Amino acid sequence: MERLCSGGLTSVAHVLNTFESMEGLKMEASALTAEETRVVEILREDWRDVSRCTAIYQAMERVGLPFSHASRLRIAEFLMGDATVSGLMRWSPSSYVLTNDEKLIARRVVRSWRRGTPISQPGDAEWRQSGTEAEQIEDGFKVLSWLGFMRESGGRYEVAEDAESFLRGVGFYFHEVVLPERGERFNTNCAPDFFFMTNRPARERMLESVAEGAFSAAAEGMSEKMLDAIRGVNTSGARALQDAGFYGDERAILNDACGWSDEPIRVVMDHGELVEVTPDTARYLLGGG
Repeated sequence: MERLCSGGLTSVAHVLNTFESMEGLKMEASALTAEETRVVEILREDWRDVSRCTAIYQAMERVGLPFSHASRLRIAEFLMGDATVSGLMRWSPSSYVLTNDEKLIARRVVRSWRRGTPISQPGDAEWRQSGTEAEQIEDGFKVLSWLGFMRESGGRYEVAEDAESFLRGVGFYFHEVVLPERGERFNTNCAPDFFFMTNRPARERMLESVAEGAFSAAAEGMSEKMLDAIRGVNTSGARALQDAGFYGDERAILNDACGWSDEPIRVVMDHGELVEVTPDTARYLLGGG
């Protein structure tokens, strides 16, 4: 059985201390190119929707800006140094800075670390056999080090001492929503959020639960920013939960990965109806993660 983990509106989450230490960064907008500035604008607008936690690379794709490691980090530095935009970042920086493929790389590193086995280096056979390009692996290790999850020592990468903190909240999980008719893709907080935005009865039930305070037990451990956004206080410009995007009148796809095996999971909703679950053994766990 494939496990599709959840988080966000119905699960636990913490904003990492790393984020708070990085918020002091200040980078002038003039240091960004016109295309990078447009990426920031898209992210600012997307993050006003409580159900969206769009990653930098997804916004770059929407702008038509070819992905580059340097450009991504430049945008990240600006975002975390801008009080207005960073106020809309309800999760840790890794949620927005890493690509979804890099999150899978991080999850593989975590498994080795927890087993107490040596971390495979970017050029090692394990990565060559994974089917992922060598440059992508190298960039993944570099950005994980930039974020503080890993560090380079003696020419080798190793997991940093406070790496456990990166596993809180949404951690290295992702739930990507694709809207074919709009040409958009973005990450959402959790698997249930996908149904919140594509099925009206599910949406109404979730809104009722929030209004009645029934989510309180599940909210234990949520980041304060996420809790505030759901409650509609100190939102930093985020729209009310009931005004979050709804895509029940079009086709929407959820691209996910099993929480145990990393095997891909695909769910398709078409005009509010569930039309595909691949593999058909997939299940999601509320509070999983």
